[in-house]
Amino acid sequence: MNLRYKCLILDHDDTVTNSAAETNYPNMLESLAILRPGEEKHLTLEDFLMGTFQGYQNWVVQRYGYTQEEMDWQYPFWKECVMKNRPSFVKGMADFLTRYREAGGIICVATHSYRVMIETDFNNNCGFLPHYINCWDDPEEQRKPYVYPIEEAMRRFGLEKKDLLVVDDMLPGCQMANAAKVDFAAAFWCHDLPPLREYMRDHAQYQLDSVAHLEELVMGNSL
Repeated sequence: MNLRYKCLILDHDDTVTNSAAETNYPNMLESLAILRPGEEKHLTLEDFLMGTFQGYQNWVVQRYGYTQEEMDWQYPFWKECVMKNRPSFVKGMADFLTRYREAGGIICVATHSYRVMIETDFNNNCGFLPHYINCWDDPEEQRKPYVYPIEEAMRRFGLEKKDLLVVDDMLPGCQMANAAKVDFAAAFWCHDLPPLREYMRDHAQYQLDSVAHLEELVMGNSL
C-alpha cells in the first residue's frame, strides 16, 4: 500500500486515549481538593483543557501557584491514580493503527505521559507496542516541544521529513512539528474548543475531526 506518511508521531493523551475526561481531569480535581481545598469546585473540564493546552506545568503554576514541592508531590499522586484507572482508546484508533502497521507504517509516540502508561495501553488495546516511545521518563531537553523526538525517529528508521506526520491535540506537539518543519495534524476528536481550533488553523497543515479522517490522510488518499 502507498502510505502518504511512512511514520506517525502520535501524542498519547487525548490523541490515542480519552485521557482528559476519563482520568486527568478527575485526578486534577482530587489533587486540588488536597492542595487547594475548595478550588476543585470551580474547575470545569473546559477550563482544564484550555489551561493545559500550553502545557500542564506552566498552567498550574500560573493559576494555582504550585510550588516545586507541590509539583513533586502531585506527579506521583497523578501517576498512581491514573495507573489504577487507565483511559479507553479513542474509538477506531486501535483498528486504524493495526492496519497502518500492517501496511508498513512506523508508529512513534511523543508524549508527556510515562512509558509504562503507553506500553500498558498499547498492549491492552492493540497487542503490540509503538516502534519508538519518547515520554516523560526521558530528559527534558529530549521531550516535546524540543525537536529531539522527530530527529530520533528519522535517525532510527532512516526517514526524511516528508515521511513524518505529527498528530497531537495540544500546543507542545504543534510547536515541535513547526520547529522541525514537518507536517502537523491537529486532533479534535476528544475535544474541540474554539480558541484551540483558531490557533491550529494558523499552525497546522491539517485539522482532523475523527480517526477515520486521519486514516484517509495517511493511507494514501486525498482529503
